[in-house]
Amino acid sequence: MTAELTGAESSAVPRAPEHPRVPDLVTVEARLTERGIPFRRLSVGADASIVVSSYGARVYGPFFGAGASESWLPEAFADADAFAALHDGGAWNVGGDRVWIGPEIEYMIPDRDRYWETYTMPRSLDPGEHVLFGDDGEPTMHRHARLAAHASGGAHASFDMTIRVRATPHPLRQLTDASAAGVEFAGYATEITLSQLAAAPLPAESWMLLQVIAGGTALVAGAPGMRVTDYYEPVGALLRDAPGGSAVQATGADRFKIGFAAAHVSGRLGYLRDVGDGRAVLFIRSGPVHPGLDYAEEPDARRGHRGDALHIYNDDGGLGGFAEMEARGTPVAAVRTADGTGRPVCDRFSSWWFRGPRAAVHDIARQLVHVDPDAVRPPAVVAS
Repeated sequence: MTAELTGAESSAVPRAPEHPRVPDLVTVEARLTERGIPFRRLSVGADASIVVSSYGARVYGPFFGAGASESWLPEAFADADAFAALHDGGAWNVGGDRVWIGPEIEYMIPDRDRYWETYTMPRSLDPGEHVLFGDDGEPTMHRHARLAAHASGGAHASFDMTIRVRATPHPLRQLTDASAAGVEFAGYATEITLSQLAAAPLPAESWMLLQVIAGGTALVAGAPGMRVTDYYEPVGALLRDAPGGSAVQATGADRFKIGFAAAHVSGRLGYLRDVGDGRAVLFIRSGPVHPGLDYAEEPDARRGHRGDALHIYNDDGGLGGFAEMEARGTPVAAVRTADGTGRPVCDRFSSWWFRGPRAAVHDIARQLVHVDPDAVRPPAVVAS
């Protein structure tokens, strides 16, 4: 891969994360009910469901049976008082799958020279205010956000966003008997319509972020020599070459964020984690990637360095010890009209989950992500 990494190489041995007990379906719905938060349960597989919550426009799960969430949730879900405090405080870090408006460097960083000291989450973005409507087969949420564009001189932009969630079929159903190998499946599609209402020509794109339980490996399908860029501390040896793309170890104990160039990736991003007893769980996100468009996220220290359509964030434990699989929607600027306003941009992201025997789940990764998890090369040494 062609690495554009900043800072010194990390040579530390990856640390094994410590996982708290992950809340189950009953617990999640109980917490939302106690706080009067509107939600919908949506069936997304033979014995799988997700919960769509209006607070922060989150998707929780999936839950196979009534078991634990396969995506990361904060420990506060396990205790009614702790969750109440989180909710009362307007916290954004409530787990699950979410949609933000990017770029982060534009709307959340008032001073890029003091990135962490000035990082601010706009309340209109998250948790925001969402109207949840539609039946249990297609829950839909609407958000209006007014954001200050710090990198563009403090101009303001207003956005309308509609998020529609629906079940999606097994992606391999036309190739094989999906249940033959004993692999459970859950799948949902997220359809996002983003409109920029202000006339100022400001960069904007929908931004899907799934918080995952650390301890697994992200698989990124892409071209040989793909460009990978460090945004925070260097990823170092946690990034590895893999046949068909790259592999990234998510420890939940080492902070980094890396970006993958749109011209070099296919739009498929996977996350594979062993769950014991010879079993594994695999998440795959499939979304639109358009090489050449102005994906506007930038590292704080590299003004003008753009074009990354996929990102991976790994927490150092300070926010809970999770990792994030991040995908960008179509930049609004790509369809700007003559009067300076942006026509609505509609994007569809598919989220597929598989849980079952390790060998069968790895085979699904090979078919859908096109990266062979059994052939991941040893940690690469990349010059800084």
